[in-house]
Formats: sequence, C-alpha cells, structure tokens
Amino acid sequence: MITLAQLTDMLDMQEALEIRIDGPDWRDKGHDYRLCIHMECAEIIEHTGWKHWKHQEPNWDAIAMEIVDVWHFAMAHALCCEDFTPELIYNDIVDNEEAEDTDMIACCIGLGYGMYTRQEFILSNFIAMMKLADMNWDDLYRLYVGKNVLNWFRQDHGYKQGLYMKTWAGKEDNEHLFEITKGLGDKFSRVELVKCLSARYALAGH
Repeated sequence: MITLAQLTDMLDMQEALEIRIDGPDWRDKGHDYRLCIHMECAEIIEHTGWKHWKHQEPNWDAIAMEIVDVWHFAMAHALCCEDFTPELIYNDIVDNEEAEDTDMIACCIGLGYGMYTRQEFILSNFIAMMKLADMNWDDLYRLYVGKNVLNWFRQDHGYKQGLYMKTWAGKEDNEHLFEITKGLGDKFSRVELVKCLSARYALAGH
C-alpha cells in the first residue's frame, strides 16, 4: 500500500517538473491533461499485442512505463483542481485498493474515455491496470521517481527545443531507464539514477 509520504513526495516532484517545463504559472497554460491520459492509455493498448492478424506478445516493461506516464498526468491534473489535497487522493486509493479486473484493454478504454469525456480519473481502473501489470505501489513509486529523473534529464538536454532525441545507443531512453532502475537494486536513488543515465548518454557519444 502506498504511504501518504510517498504520495506527497510524488506530488512535490510533479509540481517541480511542471515548473521546470512551463514556469511557475504552468497551471495557467491550459494544457489538456485529460487528453494526455487518454493517449497514454492508447499507448498501453499498443503494447498489449492486441492485433489478431500478426504474432505479438505483451511488452510488460513498456506497459509499466506507460502506466507511470498515466500517473504523471493524473497528478498534474489533480494539482490543477481547486481544494485539492494529497489526503483526497490517498483516501481514494484506500477506498479502491481491492479493485480487480482481468482485461487490460477494457481498463484502458474505460480510464481514457472517462477522463476525457467526464474529467473523471477512474482510480479503480488504474489500480486494476497496475495489478494486471504485476505492479504494486512501491513499484509505481520507484518507477515514478525514475521517470521523473528522466523527464528532467530530457529537459536539461533540450527536449522542449527539439534538440534531444529519445532514442540513443539503439534503445529508447525509457528502456535505458528501466534497465538502470532494475540494476541499481538497494542503491536506487535519484542521485544514482542521474549518474547512471548521464554515463550511458555520454558513452553513446552525447
């Protein structure tokens, strides 16, 4: 189960990232986080291997990273809501902790559609998606911290200006991040993530 401290930490990191990307007035920019969530759900579906006319296998590592992306945008959306507090999300998580489902695609469609048409983040769907991907809240927290580091890394290397390419050394940076995160084990920290990511990027000739 997630702790309130972990949730608050992620929200603080999300706030800092939004400021890094768009400045202190990021809430006034009118970004459509509903659409962001909807499209990330579509990307999860792409990784499930849904095409019956060709051989495919689900890419669970990619699905896990996309679930983390959904969470990034869900928190950004929540931070824009009036009267928002971390306790509201925490209590909602506690109430939906037993959510179960057997269909990832149905969960994705329900979450994406509900978010875009009703501005409703169906937390039970999200929790079911995590469980189907064999993720717990500690996994989500760990991968969130990693993806937050990667998002800062992208910005620091000119992503918004079109100078940074996500694919380097033959892999997308999400794949590099996933490998680094798994490899660090008990040494996992933001500092170690940045160090390892920077070292890999330098070895790739950047």
